[in-house]
Amino acid sequence: MISLPIVDLPLKTVDRTAPRISVALPEVGRVQELKVPEYNLRAYLNSLLPLPLRTGFLGVDKSESPLLFDLMDPRPGSIVIIGDHDSGKIRLLKTLLYSLVMNNPDYEVKISLISARVSQWKYEYEHFQNYFVHFTNNYDHPAGKALLDVADLVESRQHGRNEGGCHLVIVDGFDTLPYMDFDIRLNFEWLLQEGPFFEVWPVVVMDSRTAAEQKKWLEKFKTRIFGRIRDAVTAAGVSNISQSPLPNLLAGKEFAVKISSREHHFYLPDSI
Repeated sequence: MISLPIVDLPLKTVDRTAPRISVALPEVGRVQELKVPEYNLRAYLNSLLPLPLRTGFLGVDKSESPLLFDLMDPRPGSIVIIGDHDSGKIRLLKTLLYSLVMNNPDYEVKISLISARVSQWKYEYEHFQNYFVHFTNNYDHPAGKALLDVADLVESRQHGRNEGGCHLVIVDGFDTLPYMDFDIRLNFEWLLQEGPFFEVWPVVVMDSRTAAEQKKWLEKFKTRIFGRIRDAVTAAGVSNISQSPLPNLLAGKEFAVKISSREHHFYLPDSI
């Protein structure tokens, strides 16, 4: 069950006192556009007043209102992104990453990236290296060490030490983690539960087939974001959205998330 707060977010102001991930509600009487929003990430963010520090951007709804991710509000909990191989999961992660880099100095946001496809992240690592603490394949020994390091960071913050900025832990490819050493799996499970309370955010990508096979792990994530899942049986098995629309989402562009009891669809930028 996802429980994320919804607040009004006008396009020309941001209220830091309001908790988020949030969906801005359209103004009363505003005509709803039926077409899918097409926009450039940098231009769209420039149309807003500067976002508060440690606030990421995920996409816009059909009214072109933003979906924001407040990394200082622990209530969304750990996040998993699920979809078919061509659903746009990496594009969603990169949208979040670029929005944070564009609006935060490197001492406010740190990133640990564990990926089955590090070559797809090479550009970001080379250009934003000061933001990265870890950058490793998901099958290398350093992947396990990276997870243990981040767990140590959370424990340190629990004891009031090593405050620092927020920390985004991206696990791009979950297929190896269930088979890592018991100590690593135990620490990662603890990280999913405790990390967001100390501004350490696990954001995990699962292929739809992997999600269907790892339901015990899936249940440990408080927030599930879905891209297109063509197989209706798989979609129904991994989704917490009733009468699942997941087979009909636009691949590479459209995602769905349940916020409290409401289902929201949002759309990625066409370019950065």
